[in-house]
Amino acid sequence: MKKLNFYFNVLFIAAMSLTLFSCEDEETTVDPNPLDTAHFDIWVSIGGTGGMGSENTQLVQNTKDLDNASTVIDYKGTGVDVTAKLFQESIIKGQYYYQIPQEKDRFGKYRIGTTGIETIKEIAFGTNTYKDRRYAHAWIDDNTFVVLAANGDKDGIIWTKFNAADMTIIAEGTLEGLTDGLDAYSTSGLADYRASDNQILYSYCHNSSSKRDKVYMAFINANDMSVVKTVEDNRASFMAGTAYGQLLQDKAFFDENGDYYLACNTKIDDGNTSSTEQYGSLLRIKAGATDFDQSYLGYRTGSNGKGKLITVQSLESGKALLYVQDPEYTQAAGWGSNYNCFYAILDLTTDEITVLDLPFSEGTFSQRSVVLGNKAYVGVNPENSAPCVYVYDIENKKLTKGLTITEGYSFDRIVTLEDAK
Repeated sequence: MKKLNFYFNVLFIAAMSLTLFSCEDEETTVDPNPLDTAHFDIWVSIGGTGGMGSENTQLVQNTKDLDNASTVIDYKGTGVDVTAKLFQESIIKGQYYYQIPQEKDRFGKYRIGTTGIETIKEIAFGTNTYKDRRYAHAWIDDNTFVVLAANGDKDGIIWTKFNAADMTIIAEGTLEGLTDGLDAYSTSGLADYRASDNQILYSYCHNSSSKRDKVYMAFINANDMSVVKTVEDNRASFMAGTAYGQLLQDKAFFDENGDYYLACNTKIDDGNTSSTEQYGSLLRIKAGATDFDQSYLGYRTGSNGKGKLITVQSLESGKALLYVQDPEYTQAAGWGSNYNCFYAILDLTTDEITVLDLPFSEGTFSQRSVVLGNKAYVGVNPENSAPCVYVYDIENKKLTKGLTITEGYSFDRIVTLEDAK
């Protein structure tokens, strides 16, 4: 079963019937040319990288072609300036972006066209109120999604279930039955829906970075949002995403076997007080299981084991695409310096890591990679050349040069969306 987690919420045409909730026993005919009815949105910033509430100018341009090395796009007189209205951090499905916009007092449904932002519908908060960019989400079916976040006092987790078609609130409440013993919850956490048993897998940690010493996971019945079970794992200190869910970056994925992989990080204990210095690990929950797999700890054995995991995506066939921050490997000046990130392929069985032969990149709040079928489109934001996209042939393990963005822009994000009908 193909999961949108590792397709970065890619929505193909309805005839494909390929969604996160496709039945495992149904046969699906994959469209060999999915971009006939879909396109990429390329997000860039002026004045520095975007994300994390950046106030830099953010521009978005549509394109159907990332493969062609002769394609060069510029944003002078083209693209859409979304700075005054939208954040990069967004829930994405089909043609639309769903988010709390710059007004910060509502949820909205939007489409970015070639000439501007189209507001489909905006609604006020219900009983539960949320902060912009600080919430996790999971799609229950094609028209239903749930958002989760810590409440205002951070002593509980609130949730709201939406009808995406008409942007109405179906239900809302507070998670009951958590057994973690925490006195303060991280702003959001990470959420993904497991169709096989109709459960939301919601990971979270302590709100205070000094008290983060375990990863917690709640298994939630998607029908009534009751907590089925709460488990914990102390082999990592926290999930890779503590505040922004997966609104900007992929932090977890289901593989082709239905196993769930969660990117985690732990602060490097070297006497330095900087919370940025971290090393990564992957935790796993086997298909259908309701606890962490104690026999597996990924990105620890065959890798350098020092880099901070920024994003993780499934490539199927037991492989994952990683985006890693590691100034020691990149020989950058330090954790706070620029161009200290790299891309690599991780073998989930052997834990061997293969660093892709790409320029080192700037931007730890970015998502420049999407996986479509047998291709991974990997964007780089290098120091000494123009931002560009490389196309990785997963089967043949081959990289080729693709689209280039004119110098002067920070390459922040690639999004795949359905074309407007």
